[in-house]
Amino acid sequence: MRNRSTLWTKLRQLLELSDNRAVEPVINEERLLEEALQELVEARSLFMQVQEPEMIDYAIFHLKAAEQRYDYLIRGIKIRGGYARPVEKGN
Repeated sequence: MRNRSTLWTKLRQLLELSDNRAVEPVINEERLLEEALQELVEARSLFMQVQEPEMIDYAIFHLKAAEQRYDYLIRGIKIRGGYARPVEKGN
């Protein structure tokens, strides 16, 4: 029982910010974009190489999904005016 109480105390301390600053989590948009671009390149390569009719359908689906993901990330970055930077509230 004591371990559970200690665990809750530690968890509460981690969640409370003693200096009243909230740090927003930052997703590394540059890395996500690089991964999306790599996925797009791989999907295009797969589409160019397949020959079986069943695989052509899969390649088209994969290519469309990769294009949509890449476009979504690009639009989000443009809307925000560039790559996100770590932000600390309360400063």
